[in-house]
Amino acid sequence: MLLFFIGRAIKNIIMKNTSVLIIESDVAVLANLSRKFEKLDILTISEEDGYEGYYRACKESPSHIVSETLLPTLSGYKLSHLLKYDSRYQSIKITLMTSNELEIDSQNFHQSRADGILKKPFKFSDLAKKMDLST
Repeated sequence: MLLFFIGRAIKNIIMKNTSVLIIESDVAVLANLSRKFEKLDILTISEEDGYEGYYRACKESPSHIVSETLLPTLSGYKLSHLLKYDSRYQSIKITLMTSNELEIDSQNFHQSRADGILKKPFKFSDLAKKMDLST
């Protein structure tokens, strides 16, 4: 029983040191994802625009970024590409979300050097698994 509580305490410490930047132009999806990450005690930062998301990523250096691919001003692919080719930010784990078929987006995905991609709609548990988070 003591090991259970120690394990849970360690998980809580790890999660509280985890942050996620969600970049999504659909306000309902953004609010839903934010709420789910906050339930896991993960610091959540959100933006609705690609350029603003890039600015926040550089300013905040979150441990994870979850970004839509089709965004105003700067696509999720370009955002990922800029961060992954910059030594200051290349360790940020980036998961992209797309409404397109994954086969169509595969070349852009590989060029972006993002860590993962999910086709919308998806289950939050699938996103958490891609991000190596336990739910």
